[in-house]
Amino acid sequence: MRLCKLVKAGENMKIISEHGLYAEVIELFESPSGYKAKLKFGDDWKTELSVKRLRMIQDPNVQRSPHAI
Repeated sequence: MRLCKLVKAGENMKIISEHGLYAEVIELFESPSGYKAKLKFGDDWKTELSVKRLRMIQDPNVQRSPHAI
């Protein structure tokens, strides 16, 4: 399971106030306007957001790539 944190700016502020700051990433996909993520919040509300509007959270137990910085 991958989690993300929404960026506290602009349009995200309404989503954060209604559904929370963190969400589970269900799927990443490419659209004509760029990469998007399908998200599921703690209250089971789902939406799609541009990946520019969120930050992925890495589980510390997942082994990193040997070429990762």
